[in-house]
Amino acid sequence: ARVIHVDDEDQDAAIVAATLARRAGVPCTSDIDRVTDRTRDLVAAVSVPIFAQHVLPAITGESDVERALRVVRRSHDGMLCATIGAGGAVLLVGDDCIAEPGFAVRAVDTTGAGDIFRAAFIHSLLKNDSPREMLRFANAAAAVACTRAGAIGGVPTLADVEKLMTS
Repeated sequence: ARVIHVDDEDQDAAIVAATLARRAGVPCTSDIDRVTDRTRDLVAAVSVPIFAQHVLPAITGESDVERALRVVRRSHDGMLCATIGAGGAVLLVGDDCIAEPGFAVRAVDTTGAGDIFRAAFIHSLLKNDSPREMLRFANAAAAVACTRAGAIGGVPTLADVEKLMTS
């Protein structure tokens, strides 16, 4: 595997998988969509946690996304990402904070947009895109998904994403 992705539904299993991935030198990304007594352990286990915006204040006490990511940075040296809905996403790489705005689209259904963001982020990561390119591509994919009804029906093609990015 070139990347492992886990979510926070079965946090015990996700922590084991992430720990094994890191030991093998394989990057591990994760959805961090909720806060439980194991969330901090999951964040520590994965290489690239991708936080839903509402999680960061709950685990850091900071409402500002950049400040919250910097609090997490104190105990985590990997890339740290936060999605902020229509506002786009923020990525902390080392000490560099990269904010990339969302794309203005007419949203029909936001179901699955976070999953699409994560999948597109991983796609871009595997291509070795720059951090800003990763965020822009993931934001575009999530935006396209929001213009369609349903989670499965909203999954965009690469051509759909590229079209939005060039428009």
